[in-house]
Amino acid sequence: MSKKFLVRLLVGLAFLAAAVFYLLSALDVEPFTKFSLAWAGLLFSGVSGLAFLFSALATKNSTQLKKLHVLLGTILLIVAALCLVSALALPENLVLPICLVVAAVGLVLGLLFTGAKNWDEADNQKVGYKNYYKRKEEEEKSKDHTDDSDTPDF
Repeated sequence: MSKKFLVRLLVGLAFLAAAVFYLLSALDVEPFTKFSLAWAGLLFSGVSGLAFLFSALATKNSTQLKKLHVLLGTILLIVAALCLVSALALPENLVLPICLVVAAVGLVLGLLFTGAKNWDEADNQKVGYKNYYKRKEEEEKSKDHTDDSDTPDF
């Protein structure tokens, strides 16, 4: 099973579960009477955020894709924190600190998952790289060497 498919399936199932639970609360089914839209948002955005973070952890060789998945996961977890504050009716002064903690965790995870690699690592950082002047010098040497072999010796 593909990792992309697994993440998409998990996000889809989270949306389906949130929608079904919210429908059951609207129909006044007994265990779900306290389930509100805030809880549905918490369920969907929390599971989706974690799915994107796990996807970033499993992504190979693409630093940009890892950073994008960490960013999306962090944003969804911030939305989940806002839904949690709304669902539990927590005081307003807790909203910003919770969001900042989630954002800081997202930054740290972004550094850990990518290994602090730059996406635009230059060629001159690689072993054996020859700059323009070295390449021209080698080209001139090879040109002089081939010119000597073309002329006959007298």
